[in-house]
Amino acid sequence: MAGVSASHLIIFIASLVIAAGVVGTLTTGVERVNSAIDDRSLDVTQQVRMDMAFVSDSGSDIYNSGDTSVSVYVRNTGSQGIPTEASAVDVVFNGQFITNEHITVEDANDVDSSVWRPNDVVNVTVTNVTVQDGDNRLVLLVNEDEELFEFRA
Repeated sequence: MAGVSASHLIIFIASLVIAAGVVGTLTTGVERVNSAIDDRSLDVTQQVRMDMAFVSDSGSDIYNSGDTSVSVYVRNTGSQGIPTEASAVDVVFNGQFITNEHITVEDANDVDSSVWRPNDVVNVTVTNVTVQDGDNRLVLLVNEDEELFEFRA
């Protein structure tokens, strides 16, 4: 009888050790998933805070045929302000990435403003580009928000 009790006790202790290991593993996994969800929610919050929309008319003259520049107006429709500087935006024109030295960003209402506030409109001018006959595409990226502006030359 004592042999059966000892073997049952050993099996009971072994099952407790295994259960504790499983609980520890599950707890660690749940904490990692929770941390990943928190990180992703912060990324999504950042994206939601920044939103923009082109207000330039694609049928208007946004470029000068004698010049190599394109100028568009963009409204900040999000809830976050960003600096009015070239390094705050990424521009792709007709599939070609434009470096910051060829981009200017100015507040359309206050040229001296250093922040692109919500509901403000900025003038984004891209220089040293070749406007093609026919369709042209300007892609503007700010804080992972991407907007496309298409026009015909």
